[in-house]
Amino acid sequence: MSEKKRKRTSQDAGGRPHKKTALDSMPAEVVKVSFLPEEDEWAPIVASTPGLSFPSDLAMKPYKKPRKHNNASTGKSPIVVSEHLLHTSAHSKIDYVGKEEEAGEAEGLLKHYIGIYDEQSGLLDAVRARRIVVRGTLRPVETGTAEETEKPQGLSAKSSLGLGFGSKKSQRAIQSFTKNAITPSKHGRTSPGSSQVTLDPVASAIVSSMATATSSMLSREDLQAAADESKPRPKPNLTTETLADVYPIEQLVGPGILRQMTVKEWQDAAESGEDILTKSRFVSHRILNIISSGDVRRIKTLKYLLLLLEWHGALVPAGKSGRQVPEYEKLRDKLGSWGSELVRQVSERFAEGGKVVNRWHLDNLITHICALVITIDNFTSDVYDIKEDLRLENKDIRKYFKEIGARVGNPTEPERIKMKISKVEVAGHQLAKLRLPLEFPKIRVPTAKRK
Repeated sequence: MSEKKRKRTSQDAGGRPHKKTALDSMPAEVVKVSFLPEEDEWAPIVASTPGLSFPSDLAMKPYKKPRKHNNASTGKSPIVVSEHLLHTSAHSKIDYVGKEEEAGEAEGLLKHYIGIYDEQSGLLDAVRARRIVVRGTLRPVETGTAEETEKPQGLSAKSSLGLGFGSKKSQRAIQSFTKNAITPSKHGRTSPGSSQVTLDPVASAIVSSMATATSSMLSREDLQAAADESKPRPKPNLTTETLADVYPIEQLVGPGILRQMTVKEWQDAAESGEDILTKSRFVSHRILNIISSGDVRRIKTLKYLLLLLEWHGALVPAGKSGRQVPEYEKLRDKLGSWGSELVRQVSERFAEGGKVVNRWHLDNLITHICALVITIDNFTSDVYDIKEDLRLENKDIRKYFKEIGARVGNPTEPERIKMKISKVEVAGHQLAKLRLPLEFPKIRVPTAKRK
């Protein structure tokens, strides 16, 4: 090649340097450090309480003993020669013991220092400190006979037999299962004929510490309320006593959209006896009855539901993100008769950024459709038609209706006769009923599995 490559400079214009620059902006203050001699046996203590809430009002008594495997103590530091121990039994149920960590344990080879800094003179006096870890152990309590002590409480008859006559493997499994069980004490009854049972001191200490640790945790009701607030569904009015006010039409449709809906074409076609063809089974099976009722607001609600169903059918797959709104030209070909403004409002409401329809937005769209369906059908609806429009399975459409608080089940015999379906068709024609109070799905609390 005739042209020579230009070498890359150490720093491009406006770019970052390739080498670290010296920190010239650091202050030039000099701190003088002096280590005090380790002559006093009672050196300062750096204590930690891993996984333990240590009461601040307890005083601990210090003890001292020579360290193990200490050969030559001449000239060595008192911290190296002797070992300190802290202990207190002032607590009613727990003994607290503080020990120094030996070599081989976590942080056993580290040296810890405590320093005092004088800003005026710039001198830092440091002295070596002892590193002590404080742990708590439950104080043993007196129990019954030796046989009762060895046998775990709360065993069934089958487990008792396995503990007495089973193999070593089965005995270990039973003992492991009952080792951490918190059971009422046999000696905790207030009187021989009383049914009130209290916990023994060991279990009481555990429960009291658990109450302190879990005091700030949310209750099941708080978790349920937070889950209901974040679910993709229309917000119900839980304080009303009228079904029509649980999901108001204005909330389901949106402000101002009903005024943009024109239904005169439908009304004229119905008066002249013409067939009104739609792309929805649900709408086609109800349109003539609703138009004949003369309720214009209900007719507009039905037409808005048709718009949502056609918009749902126009969505295209988008890989892991779920679905998405097609390009403007393709969307105009499918929904051009609705007008661009109505389609834009639906896209902005049920798609992220008017384009992406992820799982949350899709569930939000379908639950709004289910709320419109059950409102149009006067709060009792056969789910078969809307299931076919949305191309869902029976279990999925049941789940969506339950998410809005409806009760879904098979029709009774009088309802089956009124619906004009056979007994074989009952399984596919389930009824969704909106009744007060609403029944929403409860959150599942995971439970510990048995080993």
